[in-house]
Amino acid sequence: MKKAYSVAGVVLLVEIALQFYLIAAAALNVWGADGNKDTAGSVFAGFKTGDNFASLHALNGDLVIPVTILVMIGLAFGAGHAARIKGQTAALFGLMVLQFLLASLAFTGSAALAALGGLHGLNAIAITGLAGSLVFRTWAFRPAQATEMAAAPSTSTSALDAER
Repeated sequence: MKKAYSVAGVVLLVEIALQFYLIAAAALNVWGADGNKDTAGSVFAGFKTGDNFASLHALNGDLVIPVTILVMIGLAFGAGHAARIKGQTAALFGLMVLQFLLASLAFTGSAALAALGGLHGLNAIAITGLAGSLVFRTWAFRPAQATEMAAAPSTSTSALDAER
């Protein structure tokens, strides 16, 4: 189960990277509309292409990533991870709920709420950091010797230790 948790964590990180790619592709298609022509057609073409990427971003963020996190929560309990790991994995889901709410603010029609919705990007960074930290700290594919060495207390016999 610990290996399955590690694999699910890597899958989650790939899905998150895909989120960043999709929203960048959407934005760059809109911003990259041929401004030299300054025609409604070129701007519309930019939005039309960008909308495909934005739709995939929404699907990935509203369905795929939350399902992966729910699977990770189940695996954290099944693998017998420490309560802290279980709690932080569950916190990922809480951050995803916040992510959805922040994105929803952008579509309210209020400039002030849309500005608050801009925190969506910062929350995405927090999600990425927590997911990466969880994968690193629970990685189940380390060689046994490296895991034992990391868990063992230091037995250093430096000059400072000898003086004490």
